[in-house]
Amino acid sequence: MQRLAGVLLLSAPSSLRFEALSPFGSPVLVVVGDMTTLTVWEVLDDRAYILPPSPSATRRWLGLAMGEDELVALLFGCVVPLKDALALELLPPDDMGPSLSLRGADGAQRIWFDPGSGRARKARFTGGAEPAEAVFVDGAAGEPPAGVTLRTADGKLEVSVRYRDPQVNTGFEPELFKLTIPERVRIRDFR
Repeated sequence: MQRLAGVLLLSAPSSLRFEALSPFGSPVLVVVGDMTTLTVWEVLDDRAYILPPSPSATRRWLGLAMGEDELVALLFGCVVPLKDALALELLPPDDMGPSLSLRGADGAQRIWFDPGSGRARKARFTGGAEPAEAVFVDGAAGEPPAGVTLRTADGKLEVSVRYRDPQVNTGFEPELFKLTIPERVRIRDFR
């Protein structure tokens, strides 16, 4: 188990920057992604990986195949509905509340939501190669979620993110989603 504290910036639909910080405040891991590139820089090992922003790339560094837009949405407390759904059904409430069931050629998705706010409470992804679920921790009314836990059904991956002082629409500069790797760093480019 690894515990990392850091800073996470998200910009819809698919830009993210995560800096895992040492206890002294310097970065030990930097992940930057947008619609064109995903870069993972292991600062202490002087290694970086440049990947295409695709489900296979997130499988490589996260252990779960999902698109960059799906990952950014989950980290923000939202769920991107199954693309090309063939069936949609509103299910009666259970202990998590009402839910939508979506089925498509490549899998199924169930999204539990709060009927008052419409915010996602939980999402389960099944039928694909890597079944998983995301559970959202409610934030204050009108605020982003307080956190999210993402886990695979086989138990090989569990990521829990807890937010301190989340802020929305702060207008940060797009340059924050760019990363320049120092020349001394060994780079493996998988694009």
